Amino acid sequence: MSEDTLLQTETEKRAGTVGAQTLERGLDMLERIVAQPMRMPALLRQSGLSKTTTWRLVQALADRRFVAISASGEFHAGPKLLQLGSCAQEQIDLLLIARRHLDDLAAETGHSAFLGRRDGDYSVHLHRSAGNERVAVTTAPGTRRRLAETSLGKALLLDASPAALRSAYEASDVAAALPDWLAEMHGYAAMGNVLNVGPPPDSIHAIAAPIRDVGGKIVAAISIASAGQYLGEHRMQTLAPCVRAAAAAISRALGWTPADGPAGDGAG
Repeated sequence: MSEDTLLQTETEKRAGTVGAQTLERGLDMLERIVAQPMRMPALLRQSGLSKTTTWRLVQALADRRFVAISASGEFHAGPKLLQLGSCAQEQIDLLLIARRHLDDLAAETGHSAFLGRRDGDYSVHLHRSAGNERVAVTTAPGTRRRLAETSLGKALLLDASPAALRSAYEASDVAAALPDWLAEMHGYAAMGNVLNVGPPPDSIHAIAAPIRDVGGKIVAAISIASAGQYLGEHRMQTLAPCVRAAAAAISRALGWTPADGPAGDGAG
């Protein structure tokens, strides 16, 4: 290893150490402010940092809305913390409600059942209930996929505008031409669920349906997925009502009231 490389490595290590220390100091400061709103003198005493460093950290937290500064100069918890807390609580509630339904769906169909939510241009897997196939789909919680590329992602897009659908398509690696893909999505929206065949070599077959909240907004989606030999096209058609019914049950538990009409048996 050359001397220049050694110097670069040491510099990177020092930068990483400094960055970690700054993060820890900022988190310590945030915890103090959340526990007890305070002004600068009290924060200086508790943190043991210089006034310059303390103000720089507080300002950084305020810029990201983790901390708010009142007209009297008091620091207190900012709106970003409330937003994150609400999101975390919603996710916990959703998991608690959905898990039983997913377990029942996996037992009823024999296929692995999944729960996912949207994160920007991606769907994120939150939970998997195992089926009884010999060759199972084992996508782990935390896995992120482009919306237009998976059954869960497509189910999360069933209420999307034409412009939003086009954007999701352009952000993904989809083999179908845009007009064909849009026509497919419109058909799925009319059915209230998605029947998806993934690309080779895996060619995973999946059925997905959206979950709605009390206002009817799509907030999550569920799916069952398996290899083609276990979940062929005829079986997909047969099991689609089961997936819609499970999504509807979770949606009702979240306060959704199904509308009259063809979509009334599902969350779509």
